[in-house]
Amino acid sequence: MRVNTNLRLAVLVGLGACASAKDAPANDGVDAQGSGDAGCGALCDADHDGVVDSEDQCPGTSSIETVNMVGCAESQVPWMLQPWPPFGLTWTPSGDLGRAGGLTWNYVGIQRGSLFRIDWLLCDDPDTPCGLSLDGPIDATESWFFSASESDLAGGKLVFTSSTHIALDDGSAPARAGRLTVTIVDAADAPLPFASVATLGVTARIGTHGAEIPGTGFEVTALAEIQDPATLAWTPFLDYYDAAPTPMAGGGVASSFGGYFYAK
Repeated sequence: MRVNTNLRLAVLVGLGACASAKDAPANDGVDAQGSGDAGCGALCDADHDGVVDSEDQCPGTSSIETVNMVGCAESQVPWMLQPWPPFGLTWTPSGDLGRAGGLTWNYVGIQRGSLFRIDWLLCDDPDTPCGLSLDGPIDATESWFFSASESDLAGGKLVFTSSTHIALDDGSAPARAGRLTVTIVDAADAPLPFASVATLGVTARIGTHGAEIPGTGFEVTALAEIQDPATLAWTPFLDYYDAAPTPMAGGGVASSFGGYFYAK
């Protein structure tokens, strides 16, 4: 028997290749492996995965694959974007993306239940620009772009850069460089590795990077900064904007950063 009793199927919608054993033609007591056991009746298990045929949603799984409680292997279950809030978790935000110390999101109480995998992706909403602007709404040129040279994926550090302009009270709008630094740790404060969505194997919408969440909790810290062109120093973007001669305090600032859960 190779059923994993800690796994149950979370999502059955869209399994595609997985047909219900209840819809399969009767085998007259002879299983698909040719065992010839005509007396197994309701206990027949044609693919020998530990799940009887009448409950096996994915017949024909390989003998080397671990299956969940309805007989499906990880390879047979699709990635699904999870509605918020997923997994019964509790989410606690603190801090500010544009202030010293950054923004912290703390996730606890994840109920993994039947899931094989949980992945958390950044900036994956095609309808919400993910970037930083100091001169009004975020446009396409102000989106965050992955910086391989500044990131430490294995160490749980992801860095994005962007370009924007700051609207000053003399009517000018000089260019400024932006930077977003994101770190992720597990419940024991150990770094969780980031990876590209291709490496993770997630079918994302527009997200490019994320992390697999192995436990029941994790913490993300994000800080967005602006670089002073004169000193090359990086300053939290709201602090930078407040100190600049702008027409209206906070009036020209727009920022966006989000995290999204996928599971299978």
